[in-house]
Amino acid sequence: MSQRAVLIATAKVHSGSEEAFTSWQTRQTAIASKFPGFVGVDFLPPPDKKPGGTWTILMNFDSEDAISAWQRSPERAAAVAEVTPLLDGGNFGETVSTDVGQAPNTDVTEVIFSKVRPGMGDRYREWAARIQAAQAKYPGYRGMYLQPPAGGKDGHWTSILRYASAEHLEAWMNAPERKALLAETGEFIESEELMRLQTSFPGWVPMDPLTGEPPPNWKAAMLVLLGLFPIVMLEMKFLGLLLDPLGVKNASLATFIGNTISVGLTSFATMPLFVKWFEWWLFPKGNKSAQTAKGVAILCALFALEVIVLWKLI
Repeated sequence: MSQRAVLIATAKVHSGSEEAFTSWQTRQTAIASKFPGFVGVDFLPPPDKKPGGTWTILMNFDSEDAISAWQRSPERAAAVAEVTPLLDGGNFGETVSTDVGQAPNTDVTEVIFSKVRPGMGDRYREWAARIQAAQAKYPGYRGMYLQPPAGGKDGHWTSILRYASAEHLEAWMNAPERKALLAETGEFIESEELMRLQTSFPGWVPMDPLTGEPPPNWKAAMLVLLGLFPIVMLEMKFLGLLLDPLGVKNASLATFIGNTISVGLTSFATMPLFVKWFEWWLFPKGNKSAQTAKGVAILCALFALEVIVLWKLI
């Protein structure tokens, strides 16, 4: 099994060109999402949010070979040529890493599962580019991870939106600009599921009994995703069929019921089991690097199995 790899790009953007740069990045993501092996992208603004700062782009692929194919492509060459005038010195540095855990930790995460209507994938990409550019302007923004459906086709998209605090996230979630953008989605988004996660995962993962420290947030996030993804997918497939005969037609009530089921199953079913099974990985002893790599490989295999099984079912 090939090892996941990340293409890490850093760029110092000219002051005043930040909006153009974020728009360019979302166009690049839409292009890259159609390449074999593309998994998703993490787009991080300068930590201090100062004009002219250094931005970081983490492009996740399923192998180093997939990254090489993207880097050699004419599409990528055209994208780099387009962005060069926006950069200080025209420098667009890239490195490749197989350490999938090096994305920075954040405090609050909003996970959004969007079911895009058939044939509307390009329309969704264009809209996603605009909403990403808008949310990046708000205080506390820490990045957005956008993952297209398997194979880049229409279907369920996953957006992971990160802010420094719940207050910062709420400011964006309640912003008139966001509400105006959401008003456009009726024609191309069939349904959405939202789930908010505190990245410290209180109550879901224990402390290390030896150190008193929790496991890295990215490890806990992988276990949450392992359990949450099939729950949400099964809800999208079957929950409506169960609620319709009961007369539950209101979208707000149906979403509340779905979220209640998701949180309940994650809190009391999947996470207790996963924490027990992967305790050796959450709190490795001995050769920590080898154990961490082994755990990531196992989880990636389980993710692939879930996608394949649910692809056939859904």
